[in-house]
Amino acid sequence: MKTRNRKPIPLTVAGKKVHPLVALAAEMSMVEIGKMLGHSNHTTASIYINRARKKPTTPIPAEWCLAVAKALDVAPAILRPDLYLSTWRV
Repeated sequence: MKTRNRKPIPLTVAGKKVHPLVALAAEMSMVEIGKMLGHSNHTTASIYINRARKKPTTPIPAEWCLAVAKALDVAPAILRPDLYLSTWRV
């Protein structure tokens, strides 16, 4: 069986396509992102954002999808097409 695509769909920010986590980092500080994701510090979030800057196909952790989708005001299927239907909204 073929596995579904886990790559997030890039978002357009200032005319440039970027990873959704990079777009989130442009809108919020690392401390705010860490609190939003329920972490006591921002280390984990900054690691994933740096990976996303280097490799735009980095998958977003499943437990972050709903919070990030709500913050970016996008459908969760943009972040993880393997987990959510395109019609679902937060």
